[in-house]
Amino acid sequence: MSYTKLLAQTSKALRGETRKALQANHLVWQQEMPMFRLNAPEHLNDWVVGCDQDIGGFSRAKLDITPQGTVPKDAKIARSGYAAIRSKKLPRSLFSETYWDTSPFRYLALRVKGDDRKYLVNIRGASFMKTDLYQHRLFLRTPGQWETVHIPFRYFTLTNNGAFVAQDIGMFREKIETVGLSLSDKHQGPFRLEIDWIKAYNTNETDGDNDRLIYEHQPMNLF
Repeated sequence: MSYTKLLAQTSKALRGETRKALQANHLVWQQEMPMFRLNAPEHLNDWVVGCDQDIGGFSRAKLDITPQGTVPKDAKIARSGYAAIRSKKLPRSLFSETYWDTSPFRYLALRVKGDDRKYLVNIRGASFMKTDLYQHRLFLRTPGQWETVHIPFRYFTLTNNGAFVAQDIGMFREKIETVGLSLSDKHQGPFRLEIDWIKAYNTNETDGDNDRLIYEHQPMNLF
């Protein structure tokens, strides 16, 4: 990263932290925090594609923009392997790494159009173990149609090198490094998953992991 870009990222991070302090950001309810949009060519620069072809395997994957302005992850698998995409880490500031703070939200929301294949959503947070990954199945109710999937952050399960960790440590939601998706069924054949956007999200009834209390004004009758 150039010095100019580093200064720009540092200034952005400082403005964000100052805004949080002045507005008591975590005390103010927010419905959503946009994280990624994937409907313009420049958005592809924020993502990394991986497959076992990178290490001599036969699975192939690509990330591209459709004519409709969304991102498909599209490939043919000649032999069972892996295929995945993940976001790049946020640019660091002059003073420290920068992260996504998802703690004020209950859900990771994804606007997607998939097929009948099985996919996982993967979240990596700040951790001493670089192979730690929090995962949850991406359940699609209407394959072939657009749908918005809401996955509670607390339902993600800790894995290490693909194996479940017996003593699951809760996700450090204040320091999310990357979000990704991967093919999980290991079946041969083509697959396609279109992605429009990814957000951290609250419904009107949620405030992070707490239920939101909504008070209605009632006239007071003293007699």
